[in-house]
Amino acid sequence: MDQDRSSVKSNDSGGGFEFVQNSREDQPELKIANNGDLEELKLSLSEVLKEEKTMEEQGKREDKEADTFFEAQAFVGHDDGAEFNQISYLGAANINAPKSEAEIHRNMAILNREQDQDQCIRVSIRVPSCSAGSVVLIDAATMQIITSYEVQRILFYAHGIAETEEAACFAFTWSHGHSQESAIFQCHVFRCDIPEAVRQVSTCFAKAFMRSLPRPPPPLVCDESQVDLKPSSLQSPVSTMSELFTFELTMEIKEEDSKGGYYVVPKDRSQFKLRANTEKQLCFTVHQVSSVHQRILHIERCFGVLVCPGRNVRHADMRLLEMVSMGSDSPSNKYVITGQWDSNDTALEKLNVVEDPSAPVKSYVTVAIDLVIRGIQEPVRLLLETKVKVFPKNERFWNLTKRQLVQQFYLNLKELPASDTNEPQFEVISVDTSGEIDRTNKSLGISLSGLMSLQLVDPLLSPREEKDEDFIEDELSDNDEPMLSGTGDVSKDCSEALLEQWSDALSKWTQTGSKPKQLNHLVCQGIPHALRAEVWQRLAGYSDEVMEKYRLLIAKESSCESVIQRDINRTFPAHDFFKKAGGLGQDSLFRLSKAYAVYDEEVGYCQGLSFLAAALLLHMPEEQAFCVLVQIMYRYKLRDLFKDGFENLNMRLYQLSRLMEDQVQDLWQHFQDKGVEEHMYGSQWFLTLFTAKFPLHMVFHILDVFLLQGIDTLFLVALALLMSSKKELLQLDFEGILKYFRVNLPKKYRTPKASSQLMKKACSLNVKKLHKYEKEFLTFKNAQDKADQYGNELERLKSELQMSEEDRLRLESEVTQVKDMIKREVQRANEERERNEAIIAEYKQICSQLSQRLEEQVEAGKDKESQGQLCPKCKGDSVGTWVDPLSVDADPRLVVALQRVRELELELAQTKLEHVEAACRNQDLTHQLNAASSELQASKGSWLHKTLSSIKEAAKKDGSTLLPARRESKDGMARDAA
Repeated sequence: MDQDRSSVKSNDSGGGFEFVQNSREDQPELKIANNGDLEELKLSLSEVLKEEKTMEEQGKREDKEADTFFEAQAFVGHDDGAEFNQISYLGAANINAPKSEAEIHRNMAILNREQDQDQCIRVSIRVPSCSAGSVVLIDAATMQIITSYEVQRILFYAHGIAETEEAACFAFTWSHGHSQESAIFQCHVFRCDIPEAVRQVSTCFAKAFMRSLPRPPPPLVCDESQVDLKPSSLQSPVSTMSELFTFELTMEIKEEDSKGGYYVVPKDRSQFKLRANTEKQLCFTVHQVSSVHQRILHIERCFGVLVCPGRNVRHADMRLLEMVSMGSDSPSNKYVITGQWDSNDTALEKLNVVEDPSAPVKSYVTVAIDLVIRGIQEPVRLLLETKVKVFPKNERFWNLTKRQLVQQFYLNLKELPASDTNEPQFEVISVDTSGEIDRTNKSLGISLSGLMSLQLVDPLLSPREEKDEDFIEDELSDNDEPMLSGTGDVSKDCSEALLEQWSDALSKWTQTGSKPKQLNHLVCQGIPHALRAEVWQRLAGYSDEVMEKYRLLIAKESSCESVIQRDINRTFPAHDFFKKAGGLGQDSLFRLSKAYAVYDEEVGYCQGLSFLAAALLLHMPEEQAFCVLVQIMYRYKLRDLFKDGFENLNMRLYQLSRLMEDQVQDLWQHFQDKGVEEHMYGSQWFLTLFTAKFPLHMVFHILDVFLLQGIDTLFLVALALLMSSKKELLQLDFEGILKYFRVNLPKKYRTPKASSQLMKKACSLNVKKLHKYEKEFLTFKNAQDKADQYGNELERLKSELQMSEEDRLRLESEVTQVKDMIKREVQRANEERERNEAIIAEYKQICSQLSQRLEEQVEAGKDKESQGQLCPKCKGDSVGTWVDPLSVDADPRLVVALQRVRELELELAQTKLEHVEAACRNQDLTHQLNAASSELQASKGSWLHKTLSSIKEAAKKDGSTLLPARRESKDGMARDAA
């Protein structure tokens, strides 16, 4: 593009908008020869005048050629616009994100590459001057209308990126369908024969989108934080008599940690990284970005937060979450909402299924919030879809990228007639979204909200192209994205003098077999890249035996293969050697990591070890890298950090804390006050030898010094990092400190000069007190072990005492139960005895009564005889005297009758006694049954069961002895009664 400034106005003069295009080139300046000498100026102007005629002729030819391309025509009725010729229609493609500029550019590139000139459809395109019209496609050969597209249903417009193959292309997305459920979005792509014509097409589309407003406001100055602009893109206009409000929604997902708190889950450019079966919270921040007439809509409350696995889900499938908090942040005018995500909810079970880390992302989650906005009767739903990847519950992420999901929503509202209240009332016409916004890409663009308040900027230009490299680096250092591992270019340049020094040192080393004196100084300066492989192997100690083992180890299987495969996909992702899945780099790293896991069965494979192995593979073949890795782990005792539950690592972190206390007292105290512990930043440094976060040139320099000086290098580099960043760290709080270690600190050493200064400072530090601190730690640990031992013994004794107390209480309870049972038995026996005594007394009384009645009858008979009341026969027989019926002289019949009476009385008494005995036996059996049931329920111990059994046997014996006595007494009573 050669023009410095151009402006194309619509044929309709009713609108005051311009599509202004600015060039990247500097503005031309007028230079006058010889400091403005008049004669020289005339001479120069004469040369220009001589060329005037030639320029006019050339201009006429260009105007004639341009007229064949651009021809302004009047549309039917009010639809004034412009018609463009010499355009090829490349075709249409379905698109899932109709407002995604990147997706449109991707389809544009595919169709432009696949469609040849002879396969395209030659068309003319007619663009209206307002949103009430339609974009019309006309066949260039027959001039017949092919189809038309209503401007109000065009969702997005974009043209090709400058200086690419798609620079002459433009495209727009159109919605087919009358509802959101049935809508199909297509991207229509066109190509101009003259690339410069795309600029004119973009101008007409911009005016068609803009000129639907009844009262266009004057231009306002907005900054980048107020409006989200997209380069080379235009969004569809709103309908007439409506007003557009732009809201920005920010979402974070938090997961519960081991301490009961919640931390933000990592997110890269495409997905959230979730852990399965973990409680989560969804945190939203909503605020209004802009509106056409600068009116503010107030959010009163959140009606609900909903979530559902998948995308394009039904409303019935959405799961309502429990609301944790909601409220407005007064200073920033933002509304903050938090909802609780229950991991045990069966409706969300799909989001607990762990996915293969190497597989592409296929899981989506749909999230929605219903907002109650003042002036709108119905709740407004803001719905977004995002990719998620589910990892195991115990997964650890080395590179925590806490990126927020940001989307803008466009509320197209129609103002209702004025009501009794003074507040305006609105009706929702539509709710659209821009899709996810990448805040790390700070390039300027064009959006509908920007068109309402800003003059249009040339869509062909990208401000990113105008920035110099230093500004881009500063921009990157300010964002919240951690630097990817494997970042940084390693210089291979080396001065001739330095190479001579190294040549001399290596020669002496080869001849004498011992390290030369100048080696320490040379290594601290950094080993030249070309010599690193040889020097590293010499420093570590080369072993042919280990190399031979490697060929055998890689053929064996390891139980850690799945973990290794998962880790290598995120090891040095910024380096080309390890970037491709299944490539040479990842295959070599997998074999090397698996071989060491088989070789060192005690340690196996530990997460983070792949970073060290990858650093070695960048300098030497697999076999040599394996030898150096084994030496680092065994000879330099790095494997001790992974053993015995990381006990040695705890000692190293204690040593680092004591070094900070001695040498960086103020920073150590600041960490103590803020609750920052050494393991929060030092664990990854020590376990990976600083290879996981920092640039490669710094990583290699640290390995140079480590292979020379050993484990002390960890403390030297850690202290140097803390000292160099002390000023920044002292100004931060807990969260800021951790973020600084994760994001800002590695970026501080992106240049070789910065890392070289750091290593120079590290090599100058003194860590001679490490042995003293180790003794302190061991003494403290021994004391702690003894205290733990005594504590465990005390806990054991307390447990035993508690068990004894429980046994005592249980025995007391059982004894009380036995006493109560014995009391009940004694009471029952007494009652039985009293009842038997009463029965015996009653029968004795009956017998005495019978005897008394017999005596009375005998006396009555005697009285009658004495009174002469006997019959004559009796008198004759008795001869005047009473005869005893039992005597020999008595009447035999009377004797027989009396004997029969006695027999019946004895039989009656015997029957009653037997009846009483049967009743007693029945009561005894019933009581024994009840007692047995009570014993079964009450007895809990074996000794109680035995006691009750002995009591029962004793009771049976007493009963057996008592029963014959009772029978004898009853027989005696019967005899007495007889």
